[in-house]
Amino acid sequence: MIEAYEPKTMKIGYFTVCMFLACWTQSLAQDLESSPENQVLLDEQAADIFRALVPSVKSASAGTVEVRVWRKRVSYGTIVGPETVLTKWSEVSRDLRSLSCRTGAGEWLPAVVSGVYPDADLAVIKVAGLEVDPVVFAGEKDLRPGSFLCLTRPDGEAAGMGVVSVMPRSLRSSDRAFLGVAMDLEFKGPGVLVRRVELGTGAERSGLMASDIILEVTGKKVNGSFELSTLLQRLDPGQKVKIRFARGEEEREIEVELGGRPRAPRIPYSRMEQMNNMGGHRYSEVRDGFSSVVQSDMQIAPEDCGAPVVDLEGRVVGLAIARAGRIKTFIIPSSAIKKLLASKPAPPEVQLGDAGKMSPPEVRTPEADPFEAMRRRLEEMKRLMEEIEEGDE
Repeated sequence: MIEAYEPKTMKIGYFTVCMFLACWTQSLAQDLESSPENQVLLDEQAADIFRALVPSVKSASAGTVEVRVWRKRVSYGTIVGPETVLTKWSEVSRDLRSLSCRTGAGEWLPAVVSGVYPDADLAVIKVAGLEVDPVVFAGEKDLRPGSFLCLTRPDGEAAGMGVVSVMPRSLRSSDRAFLGVAMDLEFKGPGVLVRRVELGTGAERSGLMASDIILEVTGKKVNGSFELSTLLQRLDPGQKVKIRFARGEEEREIEVELGGRPRAPRIPYSRMEQMNNMGGHRYSEVRDGFSSVVQSDMQIAPEDCGAPVVDLEGRVVGLAIARAGRIKTFIIPSSAIKKLLASKPAPPEVQLGDAGKMSPPEVRTPEADPFEAMRRRLEEMKRLMEEIEEGDE
């Protein structure tokens, strides 16, 4: 088995990296208006940092391979067992007839997908003749916001670096608490004015009505849609909460059982990509819906997904699964990977129809009130932007 880290080497590497990071941060702070000369200096310092990361990624790099379709790299892969590699399903599913892996030693080996974990967008591929020990997933319990992370690649170098920005959380809509009200964004307060109550939600079942003003949730005052949304993000579906609200001149209190947040309608994939590419960045096609991810500001390419992620001690803390935003990369933590590997993957044939594809846009019927239609569109866009930008604040 590949050892997760080498303590003596890592102590030197950790100190060196921290020194380089301090110098690099100072350089960025001292010269916000970059000149060509300063850009060269920053590039040199970045190269120094990546060289200093070599001891940290060395062990896990030995358990990393390139995954290629028609000899074009579409992802990295993490060796998890004898002749067994874990990689990003939506990338390799584009063409399963020409799948191969390339080791750090430059050896080309044919590969075939043997199973899929669709909820994690991970594929299990069998690589005949791959004689490399698997990586050891050490766990992520020591991670904290700000913990330094590096992405490995097969040649023993780091493919990316960054810090933990958000601790493990679910990205599934059904795992996010949903009250079931549309808020009036123009209401100045105090409280939050309910513009509409969605049918079949906890809000409707508890008796909340349009024109009610929500004053408190779980004993905490709310004044504006942002405060209410932020508070709900800390709660769970199925949780019962006390809500104090005003109806006319009377204040009342009710108990509401929160539901799971419904998924926002998808914008067509072509339009989504146009929005994403406006800033010159490329993002993973499948980048949400994961049950547990660590978020990092690591900037990687979509084809870098599938590689192990290590801390500065060289411990494998997870697997990179998606580039989701300008400064947002998602990592499936080691504990979740171990849980997946202990379960049986689905046959790849069953998943091929849906892999990596965005849902088609909804077909809508004309609405009688054009202003109501506009409000609904704005709400849909707001939900979409929350999905795209969540965690970047």
